[in-house]
Amino acid sequence: MIGGNRKSGRKDEKMKGKAINPSYRRGKRNVFCRFYSKCLDAVIRKGWMHWNCAECEHRFNKEAAPEFPLNVNYSIAYYEVSTKV
Repeated sequence: MIGGNRKSGRKDEKMKGKAINPSYRRGKRNVFCRFYSKCLDAVIRKGWMHWNCAECEHRFNKEAAPEFPLNVNYSIAYYEVSTKV
């Protein structure tokens, strides 16, 4: 196995009194968690090829989500251009 022990993902790392707990398996990640970059750094140090947030207490944390919508709810304006000059 690349990256060492699978159970090393269960080891809590303290982040200002908060525990992060990335899991060594494929799955969904919470990219809007304010600790996402810290988890990503830990995963890279461990050499994991994939990971998820399933066992982390912050898996539903959306503190870092942008304040603006990430989708478009309007259509593109359509203009008619005259061919006469």
